[in-house]
Amino acid sequence: MFKDYSDSKIIEQSFDWIKKNLDPLMGYIIFDNDLSNQADSIFSESLMAYQYLKKENYAVKKIYDSKAFKEYLIIQIDPGNEDATLGKVMGYGFDKDTVYYLYKA
Repeated sequence: MFKDYSDSKIIEQSFDWIKKNLDPLMGYIIFDNDLSNQADSIFSESLMAYQYLKKENYAVKKIYDSKAFKEYLIIQIDPGNEDATLGKVMGYGFDKDTVYYLYKA
């Protein structure tokens, strides 16, 4: 999925589209943010989490679902490292109440 989306453009798609386009051989962390209660994205590239993800060369993509008024941050990771990576990313600036999904290969 991500080899074609190495730029920083936000893709406008649904959560169902995301699930259909995940590589079953890879692991993923997907952060979910409901924008109906706030005006701005919580996925600002100024977060320390982005610096960590870039330093570790993770493939990252933002998806915006205009119908559900949600945004998603998808991180593609090597299989077997989902839990450890999630712990590190959460420690770099995401609120403990942030909704996330783990997809394990």
